[in-house]
Amino acid sequence: MSVPAYQVRKCDILILGSGGAGLLVALAACEEDPGLEILIAVKGLFGKSGCTRMVQGGYNVALSENDSIGNHFMDTVRAGAWLNDQDLAWQLVSRAPGCVRRLETLCGAFFDRSPEGEIHQKAFAGQSFDRTVHKSDLTGLELTNRAAEQIARREISVLEEHRALSLLPAAGNGKRVAGAMVLDIRSGALIAVNVKCTLLAT
Repeated sequence: MSVPAYQVRKCDILILGSGGAGLLVALAACEEDPGLEILIAVKGLFGKSGCTRMVQGGYNVALSENDSIGNHFMDTVRAGAWLNDQDLAWQLVSRAPGCVRRLETLCGAFFDRSPEGEIHQKAFAGQSFDRTVHKSDLTGLELTNRAAEQIARREISVLEEHRALSLLPAAGNGKRVAGAMVLDIRSGALIAVNVKCTLLAT
């Protein structure tokens, strides 16, 4: 049985997935070093796939002077029945205010506003304070649409309808990853993507 031929592609960073995490990490990497060659591989259509688009409710963040990151943290671990990795939970809640500001400034996301012009925050499940920022009930669409627009304005390459089949181990070191083998769903072609850094955002 013959092994199917494959193409080889090289870049600095390969991001697997184009939901909110994949899009935002691509923008952050580009902002940090515009000279990086960044490639996003997505199994569906770019900007039209991923779970982030289905988010309706919003994004929890402690913004009010009457709220606190500590309260947000306690709500998070309680909602997780104390099974959460608490270090990661703290990173999540403590970085949330900065993330909301970056979504507005870097991506151009529009969150609903109060009559006073502040970001509106509503009540949501598991929260002891009204801390959910949102864009009507289409928050996920707003975030992915705006982030995808910013990706399109930068030198970031996208492989649409390319499914990752396996990670590629680095030569001589099975513990390191050197990229991924992806399948072009349209043509059936295999592409070995060799990179310095592989990010899983699936």
